[in-house]
Amino acid sequence: MSAPATENHRLPNFSSKLSHLVARRPATAFVVMVFGFGWTSMIPILLSENGFGVLPIELPLTVVQTLVTILGLAVPAFLVTTATGGKEGVRDLLRRVLRWRVGVNWYLFALFGLPVAMVLAAIPFLGVAPLEALAQKWPLLFTVFLPGVILPFLHTNLWEELGWTGFLQSTLQDERGPLLASLMVAPVFALFHLPAYFVAGWIVDEHTPLSQLPSVLVEYVGVVAVFAIFFRVLAIWLYNVTGRSVLLVGLFHSSFNMVSGHELMPEFVPGLDTGLLAVAVVAVLAVAIAVSTRGHLAYKPERAAPRTAADVGVQAQPEVH
Repeated sequence: MSAPATENHRLPNFSSKLSHLVARRPATAFVVMVFGFGWTSMIPILLSENGFGVLPIELPLTVVQTLVTILGLAVPAFLVTTATGGKEGVRDLLRRVLRWRVGVNWYLFALFGLPVAMVLAAIPFLGVAPLEALAQKWPLLFTVFLPGVILPFLHTNLWEELGWTGFLQSTLQDERGPLLASLMVAPVFALFHLPAYFVAGWIVDEHTPLSQLPSVLVEYVGVVAVFAIFFRVLAIWLYNVTGRSVLLVGLFHSSFNMVSGHELMPEFVPGLDTGLLAVAVVAVLAVAIAVSTRGHLAYKPERAAPRTAADVGVQAQPEVH
């Protein structure tokens, strides 16, 4: 009879130690879960006809993207938040995800800031042609652009930014500041998307053979990691300036995906590489905002999310990297 008692005694001890570890290293715990849950959930589509063709089935890409985002980013965010902040921490995270009461100007920026900036940036190369195209084809912004932003926002980008901005960057900026937080999150953001390069239609149009892994790491993931620094700077600035609204950051992320990878923008800037133009606009905006805010990116420490770990009896400590 003593063995079961000993086993029951050890289980709570293990759970308590794990909670202590998560509470002391929340960002590290989150990243471990992101790759563990996220990459594991990508295995079925990697083995399917969408990927390496091991299984004779083709999976719906949108459904898989949604599941990977929720399991790989949203679930870890809520699990670690529960360990570090308890019920109040979870409520705070939910409030930030659903924070919609912000100025109309921020909705306009999140939705239309990038396409308008791209049209203006194209003027030195194309003259007034982009402005004329915008004047003639502006209804496309509401009939094609907005639906193309809202749908991915609802099933993917909102939950994605819940993890990246609402948890990881928000946590790191409380410890290291917004600029360093952006720099730290960028390579994790890029590496998380690595398996998607081997799935046709996800990031690249055609399936990438596994033999090209080294070139994918250098040519794609490496480049994305550099660009992601600028994107994460804009994301955390928009998050801070809107009173920590994950919702607005998710809309902005979806808007970027639309202007960089959809056939709509060539209607307004014909002859230019819209993907490269979108990247350049994001980089310029990020640098301009970082300089104009002196690196603070509208961050106000008094708005920091609850970081206590009262539910597990541990005070969360700053991470050492």
